[in-house]
Amino acid sequence: MATAAPSPAVRGTSFQAKHVVGLVFVLMLLFVLATRDRTLLDSHSFLRQRYAPIPWLMLAHGVPGALALFLGVFQFSTRLRQRFLQVHRVMGRIYVGSVFIAAPAAVAVAIVLPIPTLLMASIIQATGWILATATALYCVRTGRIQQHREWMMRGYPFAAVFVVVRVLIAIPAIERMGLLGLETVVWSVIAAAAFLPSFVIAWQSLASTRRPAKAPAAL
Repeated sequence: MATAAPSPAVRGTSFQAKHVVGLVFVLMLLFVLATRDRTLLDSHSFLRQRYAPIPWLMLAHGVPGALALFLGVFQFSTRLRQRFLQVHRVMGRIYVGSVFIAAPAAVAVAIVLPIPTLLMASIIQATGWILATATALYCVRTGRIQQHREWMMRGYPFAAVFVVVRVLIAIPAIERMGLLGLETVVWSVIAAAAFLPSFVIAWQSLASTRRPAKAPAAL
């Protein structure tokens, strides 16, 4: 007997959830670009002055990091993967290369321009991003496609920390807390990046597993 196809309602819910999350993240990214990163164009801005001593190190971190943030969004597109597999693979290679450059450079920046209480946070974020991405690369090279997708889901949130933290610290109540607010947000978002993807993956697996039918009661 043929297995029944998943109901359209379930597929529709999954589609909507994935795209709503993507839309929210894109809006957050645009917010960061408009309110923070644009100040890098001003030679007198705080950020420009802070990073002035290490321009090449910031380029080594910023350019690959921006590429990874941008390309990573498209790596989760099922339509792109199915219709343009070669494009998906090329973008994936660029993403992996960008991670392996941007993450160590972020640690170097944190060492040269330290916020002492957040240096270890930078190391943990970069290490988690590299390890998850390297595991995803290993899985795809050995034909473990499902595991590859899952480890990509675990790795990309470490890149998204950059965006989410900067949106949250712009909230007036958190901004007024100063360094304490920054530390609280950074450690909380890194913790969420480490644990939330595995939670989502586990629930996806549970949702796709049918509940076993109950045996008929004995007469």
